[in-house]
Amino acid sequence: MNMSWLGYPQVMLAAWCPAVTVGLWHLLRRLTVRLPARERFVLAVGTALTPLLAMAVPYLPHSPLRDALPWRAPIAWGISNGITNADPAQVLSAVGAQLMLAASIVPLVSLAVSFAAGAVHVVRTARTVTLLAPRQCGDVWIVDDLGGDLADGVGGDAGHAARNLASTVGLARPRIVLSATVAESPEASAIIRHERAHARARHPLWIFLATCALRSWWWIPGRKAILGETRLAAELWADQDARAADGAAAVARALCAQIDAHARPAGSDLALAGGGIGFLDPGVELAHRAQALADPPRVLPAWQSWTVRTLIVAAVGAAAVLL
Repeated sequence: MNMSWLGYPQVMLAAWCPAVTVGLWHLLRRLTVRLPARERFVLAVGTALTPLLAMAVPYLPHSPLRDALPWRAPIAWGISNGITNADPAQVLSAVGAQLMLAASIVPLVSLAVSFAAGAVHVVRTARTVTLLAPRQCGDVWIVDDLGGDLADGVGGDAGHAARNLASTVGLARPRIVLSATVAESPEASAIIRHERAHARARHPLWIFLATCALRSWWWIPGRKAILGETRLAAELWADQDARAADGAAAVARALCAQIDAHARPAGSDLALAGGGIGFLDPGVELAHRAQALADPPRVLPAWQSWTVRTLIVAAVGAAAVLL
């Protein structure tokens, strides 16, 4: 039985690349969870984007690397030179040919739909924030208590959430949006430092890309855990920055206040992933973040941190080219 179809570019990109990438991430999970939050975030984002980057590898048949590496052609080559063009004796069945066609088209359509849905989500988030009419105060935007007409325009649930809002929204130019209630609370300093860490690191942009990329591979099991790790690592990163400035006790008080607010009905409607950094499952996230506050902070020396990040980038690049 001829199994050469397993090596066709569309099969590599639709199945092997995301499956191997996700599998390796899970295999190394016990080691990577020991990394500091920054490195965990970089690794999770890199893992999420690897299949997407693999699809973007250009086909350079005359490159010296063509013979130096176990090269694989991109999906465009697989579509134009698909198994349906092969010797009929090598084609297992018409069903197999249709599956090959699906492997060529489905990843591209999934990517387009996923990023379109992500774009709509970001636009809706921006519109919601605009309707809340925030006023700028330095690098923070404050949302005042909503009046009747504006509350009706935004929606009852969103109006309730706005009273406890603390979020970083925007992709290219993230901004911090707080409700007046939060801005005037005793925990405001730690919350603002937490959100500034999100904004400086462009967490909304990276989470948006990771979310859209992982959602595109809906047929690969285990991918949701990577997205959960991406979001949790971003929160741990921001908590660590706030902890370094205000202390663990201040961050713990802010965390408890936010969890209490988001536990109320409709309290998390504006905590929109991708368009804004918000809370995940309160039970799971609170346990991890509280444990991180109870333990000494994990910080690598600068040279070790950059070494780890360089190795992550190199591994992502190698996987994108070879898978």
